[in-house]
Amino acid sequence: LHTLRTLDDCLAIRRALDASPRVVVVGAGFIGAEVAATCRQLGLEVTLLESLPTPMARVLHPAVGAVVAAAHADQGVDVRLGCGVAAIEGEGRVERVRLQDGTALPADLVVVGIGAVPNTGWLASSGLALEDGVLCDAHCATAAPDVVAAGDVARWHHAGLGATLRVEHWTHAVEQAEAAAARLLAGPEGTPPFTPVPFVWSDQFDLKIQATGVLRPDDEMFVAHGSLEERRFVALFGRAGR
Repeated sequence: LHTLRTLDDCLAIRRALDASPRVVVVGAGFIGAEVAATCRQLGLEVTLLESLPTPMARVLHPAVGAVVAAAHADQGVDVRLGCGVAAIEGEGRVERVRLQDGTALPADLVVVGIGAVPNTGWLASSGLALEDGVLCDAHCATAAPDVVAAGDVARWHHAGLGATLRVEHWTHAVEQAEAAAARLLAGPEGTPPFTPVPFVWSDQFDLKIQATGVLRPDDEMFVAHGSLEERRFVALFGRAGR
């Protein structure tokens, strides 16, 4: 039974795959969907479980999520949507996943990809403001002198959007680290606000999904090029006329 958050997690899963296990992936977000695709491309029996109606439903429009689900199903992944996990069962090791409807799925390897919580417990007594991450201003600085934050753990004020954001993409972590370092070196007056346009991509089978901006599943969607049916398209998203 694995999560996938560290290099050690990755290597442990890779070693387990050598035994040709029956794989159940819990959660069809970016991590879960990519693990499922990789395992299936290795020729393994794979079941992908998601409690929401479509894969990556927290960030992708349902119509796009349906495209991802169909692509996995076409490759032989057993995609089960709208179902929850009641228990992981076995004597000393994983043997099955019990769903909330009572169904038992045989499994030798289970990978859980149901989201992450910022690791801020060690900062509880630091005096820093902790609100789903380390709270920062528009320059990535905390309220403590000469303390900045960057990456998944940092929730900062995005001056361009007028809101606080916390972004869990490695490209973002690199960009924010540069901005945080500049803030330390030049001070608040010597650096512009950190206002990136988030970008993320995901490779799953023959799909390359690329997204720019802060997308929400309830955005309005317009297919500007191609079509959902052929799984090659450019879609524009907006809200409130923007």
